[in-house]
Amino acid sequence: MIWFTSISIMFLLFIIPGLMAGLIDMIPAGDQPGYSVDSRASIYRDRYFTQYFISKDKNLTAVATSIKNPNLKNKKNIIFNLYDDKNVLTRTTTLNGMNIEDGSFIKIIFEKIPDSKNKKYHFTLSSPDAGEEETIEVFLTGPTNEILNYIYDEVNKPGGTPMVTFHKPDSSPETIKLVYINWFSKLLPRHFQKI
Repeated sequence: MIWFTSISIMFLLFIIPGLMAGLIDMIPAGDQPGYSVDSRASIYRDRYFTQYFISKDKNLTAVATSIKNPNLKNKKNIIFNLYDDKNVLTRTTTLNGMNIEDGSFIKIIFEKIPDSKNKKYHFTLSSPDAGEEETIEVFLTGPTNEILNYIYDEVNKPGGTPMVTFHKPDSSPETIKLVYINWFSKLLPRHFQKI
């Protein structure tokens, strides 16, 4: 009976997470940084937001951040344009405000960029057809290793929106390996992780 219980626990703890990890199609580069709900930038008509960042890994395939859509007033298109470090437009995605709940963590997905590791990019968020009463807002935070600076109202400041980049693994075994490494690093006490 003890043998059966031990095998069952091992199966639940180690095998099932591995099987589930094989279904993951993108992995976040980290956790979303903290931010103040009082510090925001409004996006509408000709007021757009530009964010500079560094991609931590290869196969960049999504950028996510929290977006306010007060009272779901914005039902217009929201345009995401991604540029490389030479200011060349590499990806474009259009969202619709009808699909953005107030304060939601929104993932903007695009075709992967294979050689994105440690490269600098910037994106713009705009909603040119929205009036002032149809504004969306991005929250703001300080700079991190990934979040560099932002431009809003033609003013360049350090930090930006509390964003997370997502990366597509090359294969299911790689995803499973990354999940286990991440999982075990959180289980081990911090002083063992430094050894």
